[in-house]
Amino acid sequence: MRKILIPLLLCIANSAFAQAPTAHPIDTWLQQTLEKDYTTMGMRAAMNTAREKWDQEMNQIYTRLMSRLNKEQRVSLKEAQRAWLKFRDAEGKVISKIIASKEGTMWQVTATNEGMELVRARALQLKEYEDALGE
Repeated sequence: MRKILIPLLLCIANSAFAQAPTAHPIDTWLQQTLEKDYTTMGMRAAMNTAREKWDQEMNQIYTRLMSRLNKEQRVSLKEAQRAWLKFRDAEGKVISKIIASKEGTMWQVTATNEGMELVRARALQLKEYEDALGE
């Protein structure tokens, strides 16, 4: 089982880090946590915690970004964020129905990772918007 889970874990971790040139502290935390406990339960717990951390990060960036935008930009971002939240929820259902419903514990880990990646990607996207504004 370890021969299957370790390569899977590395693939999941690599996909999480491939998007950012420098590892984000949440990614670093996740990688270190996964290295300590690569059981199915441990991996899913770490990824769920990372998803919560990314959600907090996303909300902080969103708040900062909203404070820097003009009225028209704020309206656009608010509409986009609401639409993204609906997408996230709908995509979560798809992940649950397609990936998590498959037999085998690796699919549970994969589904948990997919849910985390949704939130991570949005947080990083909002950070790109914030960075585009400059100082």
